[in-house]
Amino acid sequence: MKIFFMIGWRNLWRNKRRSLVVISSIAMGIFAMLMSMGIMNGMNNQMVENTISTSLGHISIHRKGFQEDMKLQNSFIPSEKIQRSLADFPRHAPRLKMEAMIRSSEASRGILLMGVDPEKEKSVTKIFDYTLDKDGYLSDPGAHEVLISKTLSEKLDILIGDKVVMMFQDLNKEIVGVAFKVRGLYRSPIDSFDKYVVFTGIDALQKLTGMGERISEITVHVEHRKKVDEAAARIGKSLKNPEIELLTWKEMAPNLLRAIQLFDTSIYIFFSIIFITVTFSIANTLIMAIMERFHEIGVMKSIGTRPSWIGAMVLFEAINLGFVGLLAGAASGVAVTFLLSLNGIDFSFFMESVRVWGTGQIIYPALKPMDIIACGVIVLTTTVIAALYPAIKAARIKPLDALHYL
Repeated sequence: MKIFFMIGWRNLWRNKRRSLVVISSIAMGIFAMLMSMGIMNGMNNQMVENTISTSLGHISIHRKGFQEDMKLQNSFIPSEKIQRSLADFPRHAPRLKMEAMIRSSEASRGILLMGVDPEKEKSVTKIFDYTLDKDGYLSDPGAHEVLISKTLSEKLDILIGDKVVMMFQDLNKEIVGVAFKVRGLYRSPIDSFDKYVVFTGIDALQKLTGMGERISEITVHVEHRKKVDEAAARIGKSLKNPEIELLTWKEMAPNLLRAIQLFDTSIYIFFSIIFITVTFSIANTLIMAIMERFHEIGVMKSIGTRPSWIGAMVLFEAINLGFVGLLAGAASGVAVTFLLSLNGIDFSFFMESVRVWGTGQIIYPALKPMDIIACGVIVLTTTVIAALYPAIKAARIKPLDALHYL
């Protein structure tokens, strides 16, 4: 094995220019692959984090059936048992959600009206951070004030301080129409969220709907989303209420998970196709090398070298070719991705698209160990496949034909 590796390494540099061209193409392909994976990973991470920090939270506790039908009847009063189950998780906040209609003098829109405790909401979402003027954030949970998105304010043609009318059904299914003052504006990274969600104080909404102390859900935020499953198990174990449902963000947003899995799968397929083209460049390089050494191979076979050894020599030359390209491409790709991850890549020139995707305008690339391993597997596999035909061709060279070859 060692001798084949050494011969393959020696043969690799017999034509330095040609070998360097192929190595460069492999390295550039790996560099582009790692950069693309890093950006895609960054986008996926930020899509998840932005969704969690705006609407879902890490864990939601609500009455069974609320996730499918967000009506006031699917509400509950937080019992002492529920409060005790959250004792180890101080970052939690109550919410009251309902579908409503918001009307201005110019237009009307269907929205999701969300009653929140302004101070507690700061611990579970970034709505305060997304508020354009921090003085415009909700301050009194009992005031008839709303926090709406800048996008929605433009569609309704309203400004801070203007009045809007909210129309919704109360607990008895009677239509209620109430005037609210626009206290402030926010702008989140998610376009669909901005078009649909309006915030107000939970106390005011409970009073207007006749809900009393009833709420729609309790949103829980943990230290890191990797600890969500462990936290959900702990809360669920102490909860033990058949009428109350506990869901993690993964269970609340299965479509988001499927989209991320689709992105991950598609990028591997895409880059596998790219490296098929590299396969042909490696194969052509090795065939040219064989033709240049046609007479030499004939001499080797004449003195008793086995065909399998000839094939192995060509195969290890290809492996050396791919390995050098892999090291160069991986080193440059990991280094550049790391540097870009420190400050991120500004996609503000692509602002509307990134808001539709919910990623935010600054993308922080990130590489996983599996990405680098996948690169190595793809490159070395395609290299071996590319070398099979030249290796077989070299192994089948007839000594007599090679000795008469000019």
